[in-house]
Amino acid sequence: MGVLNGKTAIITGGATGIGKAIAKRFLAEGAQVAICGRRSKVLAAAAAELGGEVYHASVDVTEPTQIGRFVSNVVDRFGGVDILVNNAGIMRFSPIHETTQDTWQSLLNTNLLGPWRMMQALLPVMASRGGGSIINISSIAGHKALPGAGGYCTSKAALTMMSQVAALEWADKQIRVNIIAPGLVEQTELADPIFGAEGVPAFYDKLRGLHPLGRSGVPDDVAATAVFLAGDESSWMTGAMVPLDGGRHLATNRPPV
Repeated sequence: MGVLNGKTAIITGGATGIGKAIAKRFLAEGAQVAICGRRSKVLAAAAAELGGEVYHASVDVTEPTQIGRFVSNVVDRFGGVDILVNNAGIMRFSPIHETTQDTWQSLLNTNLLGPWRMMQALLPVMASRGGGSIINISSIAGHKALPGAGGYCTSKAALTMMSQVAALEWADKQIRVNIIAPGLVEQTELADPIFGAEGVPAFYDKLRGLHPLGRSGVPDDVAATAVFLAGDESSWMTGAMVPLDGGRHLATNRPPV
Protein backbone atom coordinates (compact mmCIF):
# COMPACT_ATOMS: atom_id res chain seq x y z
CA MET A 1 0.00 0.00 0.00
CA GLY A 2 1.40 3.40 -0.99
CA VAL A 3 1.74 6.28 1.43
CA LEU A 4 -0.83 8.29 -0.56
CA ASN A 5 -3.35 5.52 -0.97
CA GLY A 6 -6.91 6.87 -1.07
CA LYS A 7 -5.84 10.49 -1.58
CA THR A 8 -6.56 12.72 -4.57
CA ALA A 9 -4.01 15.23 -5.83
CA ILE A 10 -4.07 18.18 -8.22
CA ILE A 11 -0.76 19.16 -9.82
CA THR A 12 -0.50 22.35 -11.86
CA GLY A 13 2.07 22.34 -14.62
CA GLY A 14 1.80 18.59 -14.42
CA ALA A 15 2.64 17.62 -18.00
CA THR A 16 6.39 18.18 -18.01
CA GLY A 17 9.47 18.37 -15.82
CA ILE A 18 8.94 18.61 -12.08
CA GLY A 19 5.13 18.41 -12.28
CA LYS A 20 5.17 15.25 -14.36
CA ALA A 21 7.72 13.61 -12.03
CA ILE A 22 5.52 14.43 -9.04
CA ALA A 23 2.47 12.99 -10.80
CA LYS A 24 4.37 9.77 -11.52
CA ARG A 25 5.50 9.38 -7.90
CA PHE A 26 2.06 10.19 -6.51
CA LEU A 27 0.50 7.54 -8.74
CA ALA A 28 3.09 5.01 -7.60
CA GLU A 29 2.16 5.82 -4.00
CA GLY A 30 -1.53 5.12 -4.61
CA ALA A 31 -2.94 8.60 -5.21
CA GLN A 32 -5.55 9.59 -7.76
CA VAL A 33 -4.06 12.36 -9.84
CA ALA A 34 -5.35 15.30 -11.88
CA ILE A 35 -2.90 17.39 -13.87
CA CYS A 36 -3.40 20.69 -15.64
CA GLY A 37 -1.44 23.05 -17.83
CA ARG A 38 -1.91 25.34 -20.79
CA ARG A 39 -0.98 22.95 -23.65
CA SER A 40 -3.68 20.38 -24.31
CA LYS A 41 -1.62 18.14 -26.60
CA VAL A 42 1.29 17.99 -24.15
CA LEU A 43 -1.15 17.21 -21.33
CA ALA A 44 -2.78 14.40 -23.29
CA ALA A 45 0.60 12.86 -24.10
CA ALA A 46 1.69 13.06 -20.46
CA ALA A 47 -1.55 11.50 -19.22
CA ALA A 48 -1.18 8.64 -21.71
CA GLU A 49 2.41 8.06 -20.59
CA LEU A 50 1.52 8.20 -16.90
CA GLY A 51 -1.32 5.72 -17.42
CA GLY A 52 -3.87 4.85 -14.81
CA GLU A 53 -6.87 7.13 -14.63
CA VAL A 54 -5.03 10.43 -14.72
CA TYR A 55 -7.44 13.29 -15.32
CA HIS A 56 -6.06 16.16 -17.37
CA ALA A 57 -7.43 19.49 -18.53
CA SER A 58 -6.11 22.61 -20.16
CA VAL A 59 -6.06 25.33 -17.50
CA ASP A 60 -4.38 28.73 -17.38
CA VAL A 61 -3.75 29.54 -13.70
CA THR A 62 -4.18 33.24 -14.46
CA GLU A 63 -7.84 32.61 -15.37
CA PRO A 64 -10.14 32.13 -12.33
CA THR A 65 -13.02 30.77 -14.41
CA GLN A 66 -10.86 27.99 -15.82
CA ILE A 67 -9.59 27.12 -12.34
CA GLY A 68 -13.11 26.95 -10.92
CA ARG A 69 -14.31 24.67 -13.70
CA PHE A 70 -11.28 22.41 -13.34
CA VAL A 71 -11.62 22.05 -9.57
CA SER A 72 -15.34 21.31 -9.92
CA ASN A 73 -14.65 18.62 -12.51
CA VAL A 74 -11.97 17.00 -10.35
CA VAL A 75 -14.30 16.93 -7.33
CA ASP A 76 -17.08 15.42 -9.46
CA ARG A 77 -14.72 12.76 -10.78
CA PHE A 78 -12.86 11.79 -7.60
CA GLY A 79 -15.12 12.98 -4.80
CA GLY A 80 -12.73 15.56 -3.35
CA VAL A 81 -9.16 16.79 -3.25
CA ASP A 82 -6.59 16.14 -0.51
CA ILE A 83 -3.37 17.44 -2.05
CA LEU A 84 -2.52 20.47 -4.16
CA VAL A 85 0.87 20.99 -5.76
CA ASN A 86 1.27 24.48 -7.20
CA ASN A 87 4.06 23.80 -9.65
CA ALA A 88 3.09 25.89 -12.69
CA GLY A 89 5.39 28.88 -13.09
CA ILE A 90 7.48 30.95 -15.46
CA MET A 91 11.03 32.32 -15.28
CA ARG A 92 12.19 35.56 -16.89
CA PHE A 93 15.53 37.34 -16.45
CA SER A 94 16.33 41.05 -16.77
CA PRO A 95 17.91 43.75 -14.59
CA ILE A 96 15.35 45.51 -12.41
CA HIS A 97 15.72 48.84 -14.21
CA GLU A 98 15.08 47.10 -17.55
CA THR A 99 12.18 44.91 -16.46
CA THR A 100 8.97 46.02 -18.12
CA GLN A 101 5.65 46.37 -16.37
CA ASP A 102 4.27 43.59 -18.56
CA THR A 103 7.04 41.24 -17.38
CA TRP A 104 6.43 42.13 -13.74
CA GLN A 105 2.71 41.51 -14.15
CA SER A 106 3.25 38.22 -15.98
CA LEU A 107 5.63 36.89 -13.30
CA LEU A 108 3.41 37.90 -10.40
CA ASN A 109 0.19 36.82 -12.10
CA THR A 110 1.55 33.33 -12.79
CA ASN A 111 4.01 32.60 -9.96
CA LEU A 112 2.14 34.27 -7.08
CA LEU A 113 -1.49 34.84 -7.97
CA GLY A 114 -1.81 31.53 -9.83
CA PRO A 115 -1.10 29.53 -6.66
CA TRP A 116 -3.29 31.91 -4.66
CA ARG A 117 -6.21 31.30 -7.02
CA MET A 118 -5.78 27.52 -6.78
CA MET A 119 -5.51 27.65 -2.98
CA GLN A 120 -8.57 29.87 -2.72
CA ALA A 121 -10.59 27.53 -4.92
CA LEU A 122 -9.55 24.45 -2.95
CA LEU A 123 -9.88 25.83 0.58
CA PRO A 124 -13.56 24.83 1.01
CA VAL A 125 -12.99 21.52 -0.76
CA MET A 126 -10.15 20.52 1.56
CA ALA A 127 -11.91 21.87 4.65
CA SER A 128 -14.91 19.67 3.87
CA ARG A 129 -12.56 16.64 3.86
CA GLY A 130 -11.15 17.52 7.27
CA GLY A 131 -7.85 18.86 5.98
CA GLY A 132 -5.27 18.55 3.25
CA SER A 133 -1.74 19.29 2.13
CA ILE A 134 -0.71 22.17 -0.13
CA ILE A 135 2.79 22.18 -1.58
CA ASN A 136 3.97 25.32 -3.30
CA ILE A 137 7.04 25.07 -5.52
CA SER A 138 9.15 28.16 -4.95
CA SER A 139 12.87 28.55 -5.71
CA ILE A 140 16.22 29.35 -4.14
CA ALA A 141 15.63 32.68 -5.91
CA GLY A 142 12.89 33.35 -3.35
CA HIS A 143 15.40 33.63 -0.50
CA LYS A 144 18.74 34.30 -2.23
CA ALA A 145 19.04 37.45 -4.33
CA LEU A 146 19.88 36.58 -7.91
CA PRO A 147 21.20 39.59 -9.85
CA GLY A 148 19.49 39.90 -13.20
CA ALA A 149 16.33 38.13 -12.03
CA GLY A 150 14.62 40.62 -9.72
CA GLY A 151 11.10 39.98 -10.98
CA TYR A 152 11.44 36.23 -10.68
CA CYS A 153 13.06 36.48 -7.22
CA THR A 154 10.29 38.78 -6.01
CA SER A 155 7.51 36.51 -7.25
CA LYS A 156 9.03 33.48 -5.49
CA ALA A 157 9.75 35.36 -2.26
CA ALA A 158 6.16 36.57 -2.19
CA LEU A 159 4.94 33.00 -2.79
CA THR A 160 6.85 31.80 0.26
CA MET A 161 5.41 34.51 2.50
CA MET A 162 1.86 33.98 1.22
CA SER A 163 2.23 30.25 1.86
CA GLN A 164 3.35 30.82 5.44
CA VAL A 165 0.48 33.20 6.17
CA ALA A 166 -1.96 30.64 4.74
CA ALA A 167 -0.36 27.95 6.90
CA LEU A 168 -1.21 29.96 10.00
CA GLU A 169 -4.69 30.95 8.86
CA TRP A 170 -5.72 27.45 7.81
CA ALA A 171 -4.07 25.39 10.55
CA ASP A 172 -7.35 25.13 12.46
CA LYS A 173 -8.81 23.45 9.38
CA GLN A 174 -5.93 20.94 9.35
CA ILE A 175 -4.81 22.25 5.96
CA ARG A 176 -1.02 22.22 5.87
CA VAL A 177 0.89 24.55 3.54
CA ASN A 178 4.57 23.92 2.89
CA ILE A 179 7.09 25.22 0.38
CA ILE A 180 9.80 23.47 -1.62
CA ALA A 181 12.58 25.81 -2.76
CA PRO A 182 14.71 24.01 -5.36
CA GLY A 183 18.05 25.11 -6.69
CA LEU A 184 18.71 24.56 -10.37
CA VAL A 185 16.67 21.60 -11.62
CA GLU A 186 17.64 20.22 -15.00
CA GLN A 187 15.37 18.27 -17.39
CA THR A 188 12.72 21.00 -17.34
CA GLU A 189 11.58 23.63 -19.84
CA LEU A 190 11.79 26.57 -17.44
CA ALA A 191 14.93 28.14 -18.93
CA ASP A 192 14.00 27.52 -22.59
CA PRO A 193 12.23 30.89 -23.14
CA ILE A 194 15.30 32.72 -21.82
CA PHE A 195 18.21 30.91 -23.44
CA GLY A 196 16.56 28.84 -26.16
CA ALA A 197 16.94 25.07 -26.29
CA GLU A 198 20.44 25.41 -27.73
CA GLY A 199 21.61 27.73 -24.94
CA VAL A 200 20.23 25.83 -21.96
CA PRO A 201 23.13 23.30 -21.67
CA ALA A 202 25.64 26.15 -21.25
CA PHE A 203 23.37 27.71 -18.61
CA TYR A 204 23.27 24.39 -16.75
CA ASP A 205 27.05 24.06 -16.98
CA LYS A 206 27.52 27.56 -15.56
CA LEU A 207 25.33 27.02 -12.51
CA ARG A 208 25.94 23.34 -11.78
CA GLY A 209 29.08 24.03 -9.74
CA LEU A 210 27.26 26.42 -7.40
CA HIS A 211 25.68 23.45 -5.61
CA PRO A 212 28.04 22.14 -2.89
CA LEU A 213 26.96 18.54 -3.46
CA GLY A 214 28.39 18.85 -6.96
CA ARG A 215 25.30 18.49 -9.10
CA SER A 216 22.09 20.19 -10.08
CA GLY A 217 18.75 18.65 -9.21
CA VAL A 218 16.49 16.53 -11.37
CA PRO A 219 12.69 16.39 -11.24
CA ASP A 220 12.73 13.14 -9.23
CA ASP A 221 14.53 14.94 -6.39
CA VAL A 222 11.60 17.33 -6.04
CA ALA A 223 9.07 14.53 -6.45
CA ALA A 224 10.53 12.59 -3.54
CA THR A 225 10.22 15.60 -1.24
CA ALA A 226 6.69 16.28 -2.47
CA VAL A 227 5.66 12.72 -1.54
CA PHE A 228 6.88 13.32 2.02
CA LEU A 229 5.07 16.65 2.35
CA ALA A 230 1.87 15.23 0.86
CA GLY A 231 1.74 12.20 3.15
CA ASP A 232 0.97 11.60 6.80
CA GLU A 233 4.63 11.35 7.82
CA SER A 234 4.80 15.15 7.63
CA SER A 235 1.50 15.64 9.49
CA TRP A 236 3.11 17.93 12.12
CA MET A 237 4.75 20.14 9.52
CA THR A 238 3.29 23.34 8.11
CA GLY A 239 4.66 26.68 6.97
CA ALA A 240 8.07 25.10 6.36
CA MET A 241 10.33 26.24 3.54
CA VAL A 242 12.44 23.26 2.47
CA PRO A 243 15.67 24.23 0.65
CA LEU A 244 16.16 21.47 -1.90
CA ASP A 245 19.30 22.63 -3.63
CA GLY A 246 22.32 20.45 -2.95
CA GLY A 247 23.42 22.90 -0.26
CA ARG A 248 23.36 25.95 -2.50
CA HIS A 249 21.42 27.98 0.06
CA LEU A 250 24.55 27.83 2.22
CA ALA A 251 26.66 29.54 -0.44
CA THR A 252 26.69 32.94 -2.09
CA ASN A 253 24.35 33.22 -5.03
CA ARG A 254 25.69 34.30 -8.42
CA PRO A 255 24.32 36.04 -11.50
CA PRO A 256 22.71 33.63 -14.00
CA VAL A 257 24.44 35.19 -17.01
